[in-house]
Parts: sequence; structure tokens; C-alpha cells
Amino acid sequence: MGLGFSLDPAVPMSEAVRRVASAEIDTAYAALASPPECHKGVHDSRKCLKRLRSLLVLIRPGLPEPVFLSLTERLRTIARRLAPARDAAALLDAVDKFAKAEGEGEATPIPALRAWLQERRQATKRSLDGSTASDAMRGLFALRPAMANLAVYPDDFSPIAKGLRESYRGGRKAFAQAFATGNDEDFHEWRKTLQHHWRHMQLLTPCWPSELSTRVEAARALSQILGDDHDITLLRQLVSAPTMTFAAPDDTAAFLKRCRAMHKALRREAETRGARLFAERSRPFVERIEAYWAAATQRAEKPAIVERTDNVVAFGEVGAGGRRAS
Repeated sequence: MGLGFSLDPAVPMSEAVRRVASAEIDTAYAALASPPECHKGVHDSRKCLKRLRSLLVLIRPGLPEPVFLSLTERLRTIARRLAPARDAAALLDAVDKFAKAEGEGEATPIPALRAWLQERRQATKRSLDGSTASDAMRGLFALRPAMANLAVYPDDFSPIAKGLRESYRGGRKAFAQAFATGNDEDFHEWRKTLQHHWRHMQLLTPCWPSELSTRVEAARALSQILGDDHDITLLRQLVSAPTMTFAAPDDTAAFLKRCRAMHKALRREAETRGARLFAERSRPFVERIEAYWAAATQRAEKPAIVERTDNVVAFGEVGAGGRRAS
């Protein structure tokens, strides 16, 4: 049974990395190759691309820097081809979520904003039905050999520990920066570091599933709060743009006031959750995860005593799932 988006402590690190990278490339390609719904395929493919970028961030200290930069840019290029289609759909979801939370009426910008976004979504869907998906699929196909041949040096946990320390430290700094300035862009940057963090925890979950899966869910939930905050920022910018008119000035002002109130509530909740998630300093945090990984690796390598039906004790190697290797 596969581990999904997780590194296997029972195999050398480079092999574990290659398994994850190859699986994500294949999943992204399949999502675009035969999607029953165009935008679902785009969404699923983009999630794979984000996971791959997080994987590269984690293993960066174990890669030659030109390799990291080249692969990251190639992933970004593919993601940019798919971005307009997904962005329009995401903004429509944000409008519906806002309307559900705050109510919707004819005197608000919501109906006109939704109609405009629906038209934009249809336009991007027509574009995607043409060459966009095919271009992205060609990019994924060309990228697969490089992902299938990834190797980290040294071939152990040490480059992972360095990558985790850098990304976790970056998350703590981005958290502090966002609340120091209150800038929309700083909150968005914090969210991006947070997305890397929960994916890194997901990659490392096999070393202690019950412990790290809880952290994955906590970080993912916080990322969703910041995602809602970013969506409100985008809606606010659209409605207040000088070239766009979705409602009368007084109604637009009332809408923007509600946006500010939602920002305040979301960021208050994010601050509480962020303080818990990033309470630990980077060095002890990484040393703790490193110890979990070492214990999981030792367990995978340790010979196990296996009871046989003839009451003779046999020794065998234990695999990743605790089963005797054949």
C-alpha cells in the first residue's frame, strides 16, 4: 500500500523523494488528461503542483541550487498556465461564501459581481478547452524524468532537517511580520509559508502519524482561515477598483465596511491559532521531528521476533508497515 504524499522512513531518502515526486506528476497529468469537469481537473492538477513545490522547498539543502531553481521555475510555468481558470472559480466560491455569511440583497455589489465572475469563468473555460490544458500536460510529461531521477545528498534525513528548519523559521517570521504591519500582502505571504509547513508535516507524518497528522490538520485549518482572508481582500479590491462599478457608492461603501469587519474577525482567530502552531523555536522543533524520524527508521530496520506455528522463534526484517519482509 502506498503512503500517498508522505516520505517512507523504510527506504533511502532519495528513493522516498522520487516515489512522491513521480506519483504527484502522474496524478497531475491524469487530472488534466480526462477530467469529467474541466475546472475540477485544473484544481486537482494545481494541488499536485503545489505539493511538488513544497517537496522541493523541503529537500532544497540536498539539491544543487541550479536544479532546485530550474525545477521550481518549470512548476511555476505550468501552474501559471492553469491559474486563470482556477482563479475565476475560486473568486466565485468566495462570493458565495460572503453572501452566505453576510446576506445578499439587490442593493449590494454581490449580484453584479457574481454575474461578472461567471462570465469570466466561462471565458477562461473556453480558453482551457483549447490549448491551455494540452500545454500544461506537455510540460508535466517533459518534467517527469527529472522528478523520477531526483537525489538528495547526503542521502539521509540531514538535508530534510535543514529544509524544515528554514521553512519553519520562515513561517514564524512571516507570522510576526503579518501582525506587525497588518498589510494584506504580508498575510498572504504568511499563508504561503504556512501551506509549505502543513505539506512538510504531511510528508513527514509516517514517522509518528498520530502526532503529526494533528499538526497537519491544525496548520491546514489555519491556512483556510488565511485563504478566506485573502479572498475577502481580492473581492474588496475588485469592488473598489476605479474601472469597476457593481453597485451604488453608498452600497459599495457598506460592502467594504463588512469586508473590513470580516478581516478583523478572521485575523483575530488566525493570531490565536498561529501563536499555538509556531510557539516552539525552530531548533528544538526540528530536533524533535528529527528524533521522531530516527525512531521510525530504526523501527523499520530492526529485526523482529516472529512466532511460528511450530513454536520455533524466527527472525525477520520488518518493513515499513511492521510486516516481515519476504
